[in-house]
Amino acid sequence: MKWDRSFIDGAILLNQNTTHIHGNDASISIHYWGAKQQHYNNKPHQHSFFELCYIVNGVGTYIDDGKEFPLKKDVLFLSRPYIKHQILSQTGLDIIFVGFEINKKETADHINELFTSLESSEKFYTATASELPIVKLWTSLLTLMNQPFLTFNDSLQGLGSAFFFSILEHFNDQRTPIKKKKLTSSFLIYQAKLYINDNIHRALKLDDVADYIFISGRHLSRIFKAELGQTFSSYVRKERVRKAGNLLTGTDLTNEEIAKMTGFDNVHYFSSVFSSEMGLPPGEFREKFRKNVGEGVTMNEFIQ
Repeated sequence: MKWDRSFIDGAILLNQNTTHIHGNDASISIHYWGAKQQHYNNKPHQHSFFELCYIVNGVGTYIDDGKEFPLKKDVLFLSRPYIKHQILSQTGLDIIFVGFEINKKETADHINELFTSLESSEKFYTATASELPIVKLWTSLLTLMNQPFLTFNDSLQGLGSAFFFSILEHFNDQRTPIKKKKLTSSFLIYQAKLYINDNIHRALKLDDVADYIFISGRHLSRIFKAELGQTFSSYVRKERVRKAGNLLTGTDLTNEEIAKMTGFDNVHYFSSVFSSEMGLPPGEFREKFRKNVGEGVTMNEFIQ
């Protein structure tokens, strides 16, 4: 892997826009995203949180709890909470890094257990990591942040969740096995949500979405109920209405145009479903929003 200027720009944008990652099972606070060229020595120190580092180029030494580990291109290491550590380099390192911790009150018990186990894991150093999912997801996050409008896309949260779960997967020393079924279900739901969002203007059938993510319709139906507490059809209907609400309050499109863009067969069906979900027909909804704008109500607050 070669150093890319987009790593620095991506870290700056991530610090501005992504200080929290919220998944179905976990909530993570990010203290900082970092990317630096020519990183030399630092003093021995410790954190109350995790810090993950990846060496893009250069040579040096990592000292963890008094033990030395060589640093070179493609090394990945995890500094654990309250363990004294230090980086030394005479020639300078090109490095990306991120500091983070779990929000225990907003995280499922089994994920909290995994992070607690990770604090004392003996697996925290990997000599060759360029092909690991952690590194691929991480560098993708950094480079994709430079693309227009990514910060407004739910996919950023999905990529972030996948990145942090890949850390658990890789550095877990197997004393606390990861519940793969639970994590897999969450990721499948994430994939299904992306497909639905990208195809909201089309007819969305359960089996079509299931085929896209290579599972059966029965399995997709089951995990929608288990993960989201609602049926597939209910989720799709609410997403169509949510999208329509945004278009009603943020554009001057007609009801016919909005119905077509959000996958409703005709404007009469659109009006009926929208009224049922929101308590107002589309025209009154738009009019009421515009009256509330003057009172400082944002579009998302109004729709919610």
